[in-house]
Amino acid sequence: MKRSGYSTVFIRAYDPTGSGRFDLNAVNNVRNANKAGLGTEVFMTPQIRSSKRGSQQFRELYDGLRRGSIVVRTVWLQVTSPVNWDINSQTNINFLNEIITAAKSVGVTIGFYTNAYIWQQITKGAWVEGAMLWYWNVNGGGPQGETPANFNDFRPFGKFTKPIVKQFGQVENVCGVTVNRDVYTLSRSKPTIAVSSKASSELTVGNFGGEPLTGLLTTE
Repeated sequence: MKRSGYSTVFIRAYDPTGSGRFDLNAVNNVRNANKAGLGTEVFMTPQIRSSKRGSQQFRELYDGLRRGSIVVRTVWLQVTSPVNWDINSQTNINFLNEIITAAKSVGVTIGFYTNAYIWQQITKGAWVEGAMLWYWNVNGGGPQGETPANFNDFRPFGKFTKPIVKQFGQVENVCGVTVNRDVYTLSRSKPTIAVSSKASSELTVGNFGGEPLTGLLTTE
């Protein structure tokens, strides 16, 4: 993928199957990406129907990566597929706020992977100051469904005013692997996004983010 012009991969680190669990493939995927010279961001697909609170699910993700000697700076929170969320938007907001609070306690920045329509369906337009956004706009799967690889189609919502990442293609084949394609703003990342310490085998993931969120989601 590096030779094909790609510089960063987004890797799932939390699996919503059942009650939700740390994705056991995440550590190896991060390390393989680093060996290939690719930067790494991780995302979390939480399970709101679980008996486990949002804070516990985040800690499972965080602790799983730390056990794999991976330093976590940013986690992208997937807020998609309204059918998988509660019909009560306040329940969804409370769940997301538990994750934000847990992330803040360990110095991790939370970003959101969503779009305007889905965000309205799940949270009724909730907002928090300074949140990072990764949104998607596609016309279907495959290359024929791509939209332009720029941010000209973005319209602000939920106080998201300047997206960091846009997904412009889905279900495409790159180097024999089925992937989604994204474009991001270079100003929010560093030249090497997944780096190893000379003193240890630790890697760092998630350098797109800034400081952890200081507030919580609200509709007021």
